[in-house]
Amino acid sequence: MSQKCIHGDLRATVVCLFLGVALMATGCKSDPSLFGGCSTQDMTSCPQSDGFVNPYSQELELLSWPATLRKASLELTGKLPTDRQMQTTAEFGQTGFEAALAEIMRDEAFFERIMELYNDHFLTDKYLGRENAIELLDEDVYPNLRWFDRKYPGDDQKARMTNDSLAREPLELIAHVIRMERPFTEILTADYTMANGFSALSLVGLPDVPLGVGENPESFQKVQIPGVPHAGILTSPMFLNRFPTSDTNINRHRSRMAYWFFLDIDINQFGSRPVDASDDFGENPTLTNPNCTVCHTTMDPVAGLFMNWNESGEYSGEGEWFGPDYILAPGFNGEALPDDERTRALQWFAQRLADNPRFAQATVKTVFEGLTGQKILDISVAATPEMAEAALQMPAPKADGLGGAGGMGGAGGVMGLGGAGGDMGVGGTGGDTGVGGSAGAGGPGGVGGTGGVGGGETPPLPDLDPTIDPTVPAALQRAYNLQQQILRTIQSRFIASNYNFKLLVLEIVLSPYFRAKNAAPMTAEMEMELSTFGTARLLTPEHLTRKIEATTGVRWRQRPDRPDYLLDQYRIFYGGIDSDLVTKRVTEPNGVMASLAQRMAYEVACSAVPYDFSKPVKERFLFPTVDADTKLSESSDQVRETVRHLHSRLLGEVVSDEELDATLGVLMQAYSLGRQGLADGTVSEDLADPCRLNRDRNTNTQLPDGRRINRDSEYTIRAWMAAVSYLLADYGFLYE
Repeated sequence: MSQKCIHGDLRATVVCLFLGVALMATGCKSDPSLFGGCSTQDMTSCPQSDGFVNPYSQELELLSWPATLRKASLELTGKLPTDRQMQTTAEFGQTGFEAALAEIMRDEAFFERIMELYNDHFLTDKYLGRENAIELLDEDVYPNLRWFDRKYPGDDQKARMTNDSLAREPLELIAHVIRMERPFTEILTADYTMANGFSALSLVGLPDVPLGVGENPESFQKVQIPGVPHAGILTSPMFLNRFPTSDTNINRHRSRMAYWFFLDIDINQFGSRPVDASDDFGENPTLTNPNCTVCHTTMDPVAGLFMNWNESGEYSGEGEWFGPDYILAPGFNGEALPDDERTRALQWFAQRLADNPRFAQATVKTVFEGLTGQKILDISVAATPEMAEAALQMPAPKADGLGGAGGMGGAGGVMGLGGAGGDMGVGGTGGDTGVGGSAGAGGPGGVGGTGGVGGGETPPLPDLDPTIDPTVPAALQRAYNLQQQILRTIQSRFIASNYNFKLLVLEIVLSPYFRAKNAAPMTAEMEMELSTFGTARLLTPEHLTRKIEATTGVRWRQRPDRPDYLLDQYRIFYGGIDSDLVTKRVTEPNGVMASLAQRMAYEVACSAVPYDFSKPVKERFLFPTVDADTKLSESSDQVRETVRHLHSRLLGEVVSDEELDATLGVLMQAYSLGRQGLADGTVSEDLADPCRLNRDRNTNTQLPDGRRINRDSEYTIRAWMAAVSYLLADYGFLYE
């Protein structure tokens, strides 16, 4: 990615050629340093990505560039693109699209979206609200922790703001690194933490002045806590508390999560085999019993690197390593922690994580699955009983060394470029190469069997071919191979860009997994092969909330001073998480979710339609071509154009004649029945109470008489409500 594309004519899109599906770029490269300054007003500073060809050009239709922009903008910010961004994209194609996307990724909503994505993993939002985060910290360590009690006694708002600022510290660090366009590895190597005017007073006792940007005490800035050797997220009290330790666990939980989050290695997969409890291997089986060492030889050395951080996630100076008879010596990947690095052990570890190519693999996996809603394919063979038996026959590791970390062949057993599936290699022995496991399917070499300290250094494991399940259909194997090629290409570009996170997002959005639209009629085999493309997933409560506001101009809530339904009482019912007891999202709809979607469609239409009609024509989202009293007719060009606009606005589609007629049918049927009811007196001219408009839907301010809408004497408003409700309940609105 060192060579940039030179654009002589902005109207000419630079074309990068590829050979078949091997996705071998011919030399058109991006200059990451230019991406931050890229805009639709001046595209001379815009890079051009190599992008990806359509591997199934005859069967798979990709979204147009304007349609891709709409989808990406809704996904990344919950907003629709501006008219200028859409026009630039339509005129300049991919070049215009990338300029528009660069602008979108400077919106604060983008950083909120990324924090949301990473909270799905870290789950630190568990500590939001009340004083959950404050209670995790020790006032002996932070004497000014409860500064608000002294300065503002009884001020619950100051307490809550301080608490929530402390809770969001690890996620704000991620946002800061991306916002500043720093290498994404800095989420691990940062020698600072993030704080604002509330949390900084608690952590470092700064004077009572706004720390944030400008005069906003809620905005975060870099802060260094005196005497604390910061190592990005690894030393975040909230992160460490979310994955706690104990006297017997001695940081093994934290070690496991570090492998999982930052290297895409699930240590639990090492030990997915029967254990004979009758075996006697001494007082400390973690050092002597192969049933245990298969995991502990990898996990325990890293656990030792957390020795300076206590149960509350606070730095306690030079910590205590429990000695060779209890746990393996601190280190990572065959390298022992030097004695002179003991006080900054996590900084030492963080640099080695950042230098490991698997960090890029783990990041690609996290962002790919977050933006597409898809799990990466895994078709590898699970570990066999024979493999497990072989592991049990391995001699015990040396107590004074790190032992082999086990063969984590290919992509570490968690599926090629990082999925959740394959079983990892079994544990190696004291300094010898780990026995290659059944490996996840492909990927760069594993972390490698670690050499025993003092017992010779074990070379890293080579790249291993995946052990493909022979029962997997050939079509799925082809889909897997193509996905691996694309994801590895994205990973290599991410590394070559010096870990530019925004460029990583761009690459994923450009991939056919994000841009796929429709597939032509095909055989069952081809349907299986193409099943991984496209992101037709049920929107999360957060996504749907943002989309409702972006497309209709109103929010789904009882009143403006109340929280949105999908972010409050309906969050869990609609498949969301609370980062505490509910930590996995529901991705397949159920009966409760369907009922909520139907209620949402009716209530949002009831609220949005009168509100839109009350505004000046130029400010309307939904009805720029008709008024509330415009008579409805199926043959009216004005009415038909409005229906086309609603399809475009709400569903992002150019409506077909068949779909247009279906929506018109709903509109006209509601209109006809309503008019009949008005004529015979069974229907009132008054709108239902929830649909009446007397106050602004967003600000709750009283509207002037000319903008109030309480009656619908022609039944046109309610007919349009029916049409809008019909579209809001459509799968195209509820899904990507």
